[in-house]
Amino acid sequence: MHQSPELYTGTVEKLVSGGEGLVRASGPLVFVPGALPGEVIQYTVLRQEKGFSRGRLDAVVVASPDRRPAPCSLYGLCGGCDFMHLTEVAQRREKQKLVQESFRRIAKKDIPLPPIVAGPEWAYRVRLQLHKSEDGKVGFKGRHSQEVVDVRRCPVAAPGFAEMLLTGAPQLKVGRTTVFAPAQTPWEEERDPVVQVEIAGKPFLVATNGFFQSNLVLLPAFIAKVLEGVPARGKRALDLYAGVGLFGAFLADGFDQVTVVEENPSALALARKNVAGPLHEFVCSSLERWVNSLPRKTSGWDAIVVDPPRTGLSPQTKQFLGKYPTESLVYVSCNPDTLARDTADLAKKGYRLDKLTLFDFYPQTSHIEAVAHFGR
Repeated sequence: MHQSPELYTGTVEKLVSGGEGLVRASGPLVFVPGALPGEVIQYTVLRQEKGFSRGRLDAVVVASPDRRPAPCSLYGLCGGCDFMHLTEVAQRREKQKLVQESFRRIAKKDIPLPPIVAGPEWAYRVRLQLHKSEDGKVGFKGRHSQEVVDVRRCPVAAPGFAEMLLTGAPQLKVGRTTVFAPAQTPWEEERDPVVQVEIAGKPFLVATNGFFQSNLVLLPAFIAKVLEGVPARGKRALDLYAGVGLFGAFLADGFDQVTVVEENPSALALARKNVAGPLHEFVCSSLERWVNSLPRKTSGWDAIVVDPPRTGLSPQTKQFLGKYPTESLVYVSCNPDTLARDTADLAKKGYRLDKLTLFDFYPQTSHIEAVAHFGR
């Protein structure tokens, strides 16, 4: 006879990376998605992992004042959002605390709650990966599922997606299609592989299916914050993990020579067009390979901007930053845990964290971006 899993009752202590609630049971720590700090909940343990367990929220016995009914009927089914059950104010506060906790836990460094810059809560996302199933469903993959959830209205999607979703996107092929809709007419990756958008007064060529920020409203403030960490004028600057040269294009306004390093050849081809000026260098290479290829007598740079993937800086990159110290290092991060780890490692290389600012690019999700300014 099949035995039902045991139902536990516990109090949620805090949120952890990824936005799950932490419950300290008699055994290992339990991470429960959808639970909020201070709540008394009933939960089921789904699986044991090394040093902790994964749980499922079954009932909220005592609710947090920060909890709200999700303003989307598909919340919990669709895998796109995981913070919609928090009020707008609470989402931002919890993201600040998540970053603070990452620094305390990983960097062993107590920091004040970092300031957070936010834009619109809804209708902000201009780039979506839409999935179409064999039976004609169009939308997003389900939470913890590969099934396509049929989405006819998405409250975080920009207005340009409204008609496409409402009609079931008959023009899309079965499978995954990236669609970019900063205006009323959506661009699809096969029909419109490269498009032009304007960011803070500059035109940028971007690949529809390449990596680019999906919230354009906050980008001008984001770029301005990055540039706060570099001199207005200088001779040499570095744009590392450069993508299509978003930061390099603005560094080129004040620096004689910007070296743009990006290992994706398609992205680098666009960076060559986006970063204007005859003296700039474009390197198609992984950062580690480029670092190892530098001549022994290489001189340093007046400013360095790094925008690594979620895995953060590699040991070779941190070694390079220690070997070629700069007074102006700006670190753009999409993962508080690896930013905290790298901050501790950079301190050993002589760098000091001067300023940390958060950007809430993705309301309704636990995702957070940060701009960290380092000096010597």
